Amino acid sequence: MTWLGAVPALPGEHGAAHVDALLLAALAGVAADFVCTHTDRSGTVAVTTLSAHVTGDVDVDRLAGALGGPVAVLDDSGTPAARAARAGRDRRDGRCVRFPGQSALTGTHPAAEVVAVSAIDRVVGIGVEVAPTDPVRTLGFLRPVCRDGELLLLVEPAVGGVLRPAEAESPHQCRGGH
Repeated sequence: MTWLGAVPALPGEHGAAHVDALLLAALAGVAADFVCTHTDRSGTVAVTTLSAHVTGDVDVDRLAGALGGPVAVLDDSGTPAARAARAGRDRRDGRCVRFPGQSALTGTHPAAEVVAVSAIDRVVGIGVEVAPTDPVRTLGFLRPVCRDGELLLLVEPAVGGVLRPAEAESPHQCRGGH
């Protein structure tokens, strides 16, 4: 099992959900249980990076071609790809776009079940305390965040007494009221 880091070069300006879809498409056929995106702010311009925990064989050159940027196996170099791999391995920061148990979390589940059946460590409310029995309506889309070594699902109150993920799959774009 290996951590890979990558610096994808994606065409044009895209929202987070679109970028996620492009990254996951590039990883099609790669056995990776954790896939996270990170923001590398160590240079003069912030760069989106990708880390992936690969559980099988991977053609690094093919993956680099699919992502349009460099891919590195975790090592001690200072490249953005290597930093992404370390960030993923350490689960310090970032958004998790693939994680163990993700496919079991469709529909509505008690917060305790979300933790029990997946790699999510905690369900954390924004503006609300979360009890183990509180229902979480997944809306078929979850993007937990990595913070301080934990995988956290951020949720907020929704209509009907349920909680919903704070990040929507297809957020609307604000156009200044137009």
